[in-house]
Amino acid sequence: MFRGDDNLVGVNTQPAPSAPRRRRRRSTGAVSRDEAFETSRLVVELLHAARASRRAADVTGGAQGATGLREAPPSDHAIRAAIHLYQHGERTVGQLATGLGISRGWASRVAEELVERGHAEREDDPDDRRVVRLRLTDRSLAEIERAYRWRGDVVAAALAEHGPTEREAIRQFLRQVAAGLAGDASTEP
Repeated sequence: MFRGDDNLVGVNTQPAPSAPRRRRRRSTGAVSRDEAFETSRLVVELLHAARASRRAADVTGGAQGATGLREAPPSDHAIRAAIHLYQHGERTVGQLATGLGISRGWASRVAEELVERGHAEREDDPDDRRVVRLRLTDRSLAEIERAYRWRGDVVAAALAEHGPTEREAIRQFLRQVAAGLAGDASTEP
């Protein structure tokens, strides 16, 4: 389902926000507009390269359904929803909608897609019959973890050229970009 998905790039896998935060380092200098633009361009190119690589892998392989025909890939929303459930645990449809920045109706359709494909299970809330919670299946958890390791050899080779301090700076940068983009998405109308 999630093999090589470009939507995984930059996903924040750090502890929940309640965990203590590190002290911010002092800036070592102002970032020029050109520097920010070039870095942003490289992040976008990374996402496009990951998507192209994933699409190439989809052409050469893929899951087959019960009929023996190849299944269509899940929607991007379903992939994002599964990743959200992976990061935050079981959620109601309303919580999923809020977390993804989509309407409850759209979240309901995405949840239905995950359930129909066998990637999530619904569970009635014992305290309120009107509330239904979604939880990833073991199969889906394993696929997401495989996707996080996807192309690890490429990432490892790129990181090997840098020392431990630089590698931590790269990870910190990606965490901050992911958190900033997630914050922007949650505040959009």
